[in-house]
Amino acid sequence: MAQNYRNAKLRGKSFKGQDLTGTDFSYCDIRGADFTGATLRGANFSHAQAGLQRRWAFALVIFALLLSAVSGLLSAVGGSLLGFILVDGNRQNVYVTVISSIILLIFFLISMRRGVAAGCGFLAAAVIGCGLAAVVWAGIVAVAWIGTGTQTRVMELAAVVSVVVTGAVAVIVSATGLVLISGAAVVAGLIAGLLAVALTVSVAGAVAGVVVVGAVKIAGVVAAIPASVVAILTLVVSADVSSRGLYQDEKQSWISNLALGLVTKHATNFQESDLTDADFTQARLKNTTFKKSILARTCWFQAKKLNLADIRTTYLKDEKIRQLLVTKQLQNQNFDGWNLQGINLQGANIADASLVATVLNESNLQDADFSRANLTRAQLDRTDFRGAILTGAYIGNWGVTPETKLDGVKCEYIFLCVPTKDNPNPHRLPSNWEETFEDGEFTQFTRTSSKFSTI
Repeated sequence: MAQNYRNAKLRGKSFKGQDLTGTDFSYCDIRGADFTGATLRGANFSHAQAGLQRRWAFALVIFALLLSAVSGLLSAVGGSLLGFILVDGNRQNVYVTVISSIILLIFFLISMRRGVAAGCGFLAAAVIGCGLAAVVWAGIVAVAWIGTGTQTRVMELAAVVSVVVTGAVAVIVSATGLVLISGAAVVAGLIAGLLAVALTVSVAGAVAGVVVVGAVKIAGVVAAIPASVVAILTLVVSADVSSRGLYQDEKQSWISNLALGLVTKHATNFQESDLTDADFTQARLKNTTFKKSILARTCWFQAKKLNLADIRTTYLKDEKIRQLLVTKQLQNQNFDGWNLQGINLQGANIADASLVATVLNESNLQDADFSRANLTRAQLDRTDFRGAILTGAYIGNWGVTPETKLDGVKCEYIFLCVPTKDNPNPHRLPSNWEETFEDGEFTQFTRTSSKFSTI
C-alpha cells in the first residue's frame, strides 16, 4: 500500500533506495531530503517544498560573501602589483606592465565572450609562453655576459626577472579574483536570486576599494591607476559572468556547474531516482538535484524555480522544453521535428500548434486540446491520448500504433492533409461537412482504417 506523508515535515530525511511507488508527498517540506536511487513511480510531490534547509542556505550565502571579499582583495592586489611595477618608470618595467595589462584585458574579453573556462585556458597558455620566453632571454643574456666579471649586470638581470615574475603574479592573482568573485556570486544567486549576486559583487568592490586607497597612500597616484582599472574591470566582468552563469548560459557552464555542485550537495536529492509519472505540480524545486533521474511522463505543471535546479542530464536542460512543460501553453507554436518523447502534457493547450514529424512516443497527452493541430507524420507509439480533443486536427500519415491509447478521444472531424489556398478542405472525415463523428466513432475508425497511415 502506498504511504501517505501529506503535509509532513521531512527536512533532511533519508529515503535512499526505498520503493515509494505512489506515495503521497503533497504539501510536504522535503528540503534536504535524500531520495537517491529511490523508486518514486507515480509519487505525488504537488505543492511540495524542496531544496536547501535554511541553515545550509544561510551558511552558503555567508561563505559566498566571505569568498567574494577575499576575491575583491585579490583583484585589487593584482592591479596594485602592476602599479608598483610602473612606479619605477624605466623601460623594462613599462614593457612588463603593458604586456601584463594586455594579457589580462584579453583574458577579461574571452571570459565574457567565450566563457571563463576558455579565458583560463588562454591565460595559462599566455603565462607559460611569456615565462618560457623570459627564461630563454635571461639565459641568452647570461651566456653573453660570461667572463665579463661585472656583478652589476647580474644584478640588473635579476631585477628584470623579478619584475617579469611580479607581472605574471599580478595577472594570475587578478584572474583568480575574477573566477572566485563570479563563482561566489553564482552560488549566492542560486540561493537568493539576482539581489544576492549584486550584493556579492558589491562586497568584492568595497574590499577592492579599500586596497586601492591603500595603494595610493603607499605608492601614490601612479600605482593607484592600474589598481583601480583592474579592480573595476574585474567587478564588471564578474557581474556579467555570474549573471550569465546563473541563467545557465552555455558559455559559462563551467562556473555554473561548479556552483550548482556546491549548492545542491546538501539540498533535496533525486539523483538516479525513478520519477516516472510523478507529479510536481506547483512544487518549489530551487537547488534540487535531478541528475540521471528517470523523468518519463513526469508532470512539471507550474513548478517553481525549476531553472535553479540541477537538471543538467535531463530533458529539462532545454529552456524551451522546460517552459512548455511548466506552462502547458503550446497554442499556435511550432514544434516541427522536436523530440518530446516521454513528456507530460496532460491537459495542455496545443490548439493550432504545428507538430509535423514531432516525436511524442510514450508521452502523456491525456485531456490535451489538439484542436486544428498539425500532427502530420508525428511519432505516437504508446502515446496516451485518452480524453484529448482532436477536432479539426491534421493527421495524415501520423504514426499511431496498436499501443497508442485513444480511448475517450473527443473528435467531431479531422483532416488527412494540410489545407492550401487551392484546397482549403482537404480529405475531411467525415467527408460530408454537415456530418460529425459520434462518440467513440473516431477511435473505432482509427483502429480499423488504414487511411490515416497512407495519405
